[in-house]
Amino acid sequence: MDNDEKIGDQASKVGNDVTRGINSAVETGGDLAGKAQTAAVAAGSTIRDAAIETGKQVSDAAAKTYAQGTRAAEYVSGSTAEQPLLALLIAGAIGYALAYMIHAR
Repeated sequence: MDNDEKIGDQASKVGNDVTRGINSAVETGGDLAGKAQTAAVAAGSTIRDAAIETGKQVSDAAAKTYAQGTRAAEYVSGSTAEQPLLALLIAGAIGYALAYMIHAR
């Protein structure tokens, strides 16, 4: 073999090595992209599930708060009907306290 053939063979080997390296890099990039997509979908699913669960908890808390407010309103309404003078005095005291706090500024 002469030098030109040796150089041609070496260049061919280098070309083949480069091609294999590029193919390997493309496969690795594709695998990483697939894994990233899977992770993003899983993270999105986890975030969505957490948001749904939080929404349910907020809804339950709002329903309980509404029920407590209704019971408190019924209690105050009943107490006011039974003792109107006391309710009037309490309302006056609360109004005076608010006016004093506003005036003090």
